[in-house]
Amino acid sequence: MQVRTRWFGYISCSVLVLLIPGGNRAQTAPSTASSGQIEPSRALAGPVRLAERAVVSLAEAMPEEKYGFAPSARIFTADQKTEYAGVRTFAEQVAHIASSNYEYLQAMGIKTDREPSAVLQLKSKSELVQALKNSYTAAENAIATFTTANVFEALGEHKTGTRAAYAAAIAWHSMDHYGQMVEYARMNGIVPPESKK
Repeated sequence: MQVRTRWFGYISCSVLVLLIPGGNRAQTAPSTASSGQIEPSRALAGPVRLAERAVVSLAEAMPEEKYGFAPSARIFTADQKTEYAGVRTFAEQVAHIASSNYEYLQAMGIKTDREPSAVLQLKSKSELVQALKNSYTAAENAIATFTTANVFEALGEHKTGTRAAYAAAIAWHSMDHYGQMVEYARMNGIVPPESKK
């Protein structure tokens, strides 16, 4: 399993500053309304749920016959010189997000019901959407166990990741690929459900 661990130290600091008011005090401060702080499990669950809603709704909206779509040079102007060899299809985007979610969970020490590499082998829309949903459910279950005592514990072989960093990565990585999936959908006349709200 290859997880981009070198970035997680930086991400951990960002999450600490942005999501948990009071910085290091959050590790010892009680979780009360009067303190203005909330539990890490609540702070980190929100972005993951937003990403899940956007990604899953778009994966469901894209017709199965379009799951093999990927941009290619022939759909752009003749003078464009960009190469599109190896660009992921819509199906591969969905599989990549689900697989990465499982990688991040395993990096947290969570035993998952699927191996990330096995998710990449799925082909049908129904299998891919289910794997995507399952990966987010597993992420939400993991995040529900986060506390001020464990959210910034150093994890991984090189002790460079934290639960906060991996949970944040699930959200930002999902939305990175969601942006690409939106373009794929728009190229095929599909309006993303989140854009209709």
